[in-house]
Amino acid sequence: MNSRIKKLRKALDLTQHEFANRIGSVQNTITGYETGRRIPSNQVISLICKTFNVSETWLRTGEGEMFSPKASAAMEALARERGLTHSDFVLIEKFLNLKPESRVAIAEYMLEVAAALNGDDIPLDSVTATKKTDISSEVSAYHSDLLADKTRKEKIEAELFGEAAKALAMEQYSFEKKPDAPASSASGSVAG
Repeated sequence: MNSRIKKLRKALDLTQHEFANRIGSVQNTITGYETGRRIPSNQVISLICKTFNVSETWLRTGEGEMFSPKASAAMEALARERGLTHSDFVLIEKFLNLKPESRVAIAEYMLEVAAALNGDDIPLDSVTATKKTDISSEVSAYHSDLLADKTRKEKIEAELFGEAAKALAMEQYSFEKKPDAPASSASGSVAG
């Protein structure tokens, strides 16, 4: 089982620390599982399977597929509502299972594609002008949300940095005003 836990972690592109955090454990425990020094309890095995949608049979024996084929009720409802093909379903499911930064990279790529599609020199063989506009507006809205999140993050970071800089300046000012504070190098003499 130790090699399968490591294989799973690598397939999920997680560090031992990240994997441990997801199941409420610590890195040393995961290291022990992967090296075979520790054996996960039934409870831990169930938690790994539930957290990462892993087939318990595969995790315990190595038989079958690594991931369980179960789909969430929401995905099933979406498939029925939108008439998704199996390929559509797999594409959406795989996208949702990506790390957030990978999803952002894909969204940015799609923005580039949408921008290229808006060019007059690119033929729209199978995509109508209406669909092209719909796709562009959806991708643009998604990108606007990403930019708004980035702007909010940058504003918070700037505010935090500003407060830290003010506190540091006040501390330096207070230190320099003390009578026993050493003279600054600009006004002191240089020994030579």
